[in-house]
Amino acid sequence: MPDPEQEPCDDTLPTLQDDPPANILPLGQSPSYSSEYSLNTAPPERAFPSWSPWDVVAVLAFAGVAWIVLSGIALGIARFAMGKQHVPVKELAENPLVALGAQTAAELAIVIFMVAWIGRRSLLGFWKAIYWNWRARRVPGLLLGGVVLALIVDFASRYLPMPKSLPVEKFFTDAPTAYLMSALGVILAPLLEELFFRGLFYPLVRRTIGVTPAVLLTATLFAFIHGAQLGYAWAPLLSIFVVGVVLTLVRQLTESVSASYLVHCGYNLALFGMLWIGSDHFRHLEKVTN
Repeated sequence: MPDPEQEPCDDTLPTLQDDPPANILPLGQSPSYSSEYSLNTAPPERAFPSWSPWDVVAVLAFAGVAWIVLSGIALGIARFAMGKQHVPVKELAENPLVALGAQTAAELAIVIFMVAWIGRRSLLGFWKAIYWNWRARRVPGLLLGGVVLALIVDFASRYLPMPKSLPVEKFFTDAPTAYLMSALGVILAPLLEELFFRGLFYPLVRRTIGVTPAVLLTATLFAFIHGAQLGYAWAPLLSIFVVGVVLTLVRQLTESVSASYLVHCGYNLALFGMLWIGSDHFRHLEKVTN
C-alpha cells in the first residue's frame, strides 16, 4: 500500500545566492524569492513521525499517574461533598457517577498532556504533526460511515455468542449516568483513543514493521483496552478488533486522524442511539441491560 507520508522531504532551501545580482535587475525592483519559503519559514520536518517510542511511553506513564491521582481526588470529593463518609472505599469507587467523573478528568488531562508533550517534538505543532487534517466537507459522510459500520457490526454480532451481561452495563443503571456516559462515549473517548492509537502509535509502528502488520497490531491493542468493559469475552472483543481495523484503514487511506475520529464518533453515536431508543429514552434501561 503506498504511503505518501513516508516520502523524504527536500531539505534544500533557496539562498540569497540563488537570485541574480541586484545590479542586473530593472531600476527600483528588489530581488524576489520563492513563495514556498521565506527567511522566517522553518524548514520542513525531516522525519515522520517526529516522536519516538519513549514519547509514547511518557504518554502512557502520565496516563497511569493521572488515572490514579484523579480517581483519588474523585473519591475524596464524593466522600465529603456528597456526604458519603461512611461508605466503603470499594463501594464508592464502583459508583457510576464517581467512576465517570474520574474518567472524564483523566481523559481530559491525558489529551492536554499529549498535545503539549508531542507538540514540542515537532516544528509543525501537534495537530499538523499527527496529520489531523480536518476537512469540514467530509464531516457528514464520515459520521454516516461510522453509523453504517455500527449497524453492520451490530447485525454481525447477533451471530456471535455474546455474554448476557457485560461490566460496562453498570454505567447504564439510571438516566443521568446513561446520558453522561453517552456524551463521553461520543465526543471525548473517541478523541483520546484516536489521538493515541491512530495519531501517535500507528505511524510509529508502521514506520518499523509496515502498513499491514501495523494496522493489525493497532487494532489488537485498541480492542485490548476495552477488555475490562467487555469482561474480556472474545466475541465482543472480536467486534471491537474489526472496528479498530476499519478505523486504522480510514486513517491510512485518508491520511487524516480527524477522519478516523469522525467515523469513531458516528459509530459510538449509533450504538448509544440504539440503546436510547431501545430503553425508551433511557427511562427503562432494564430492557437493554438484562
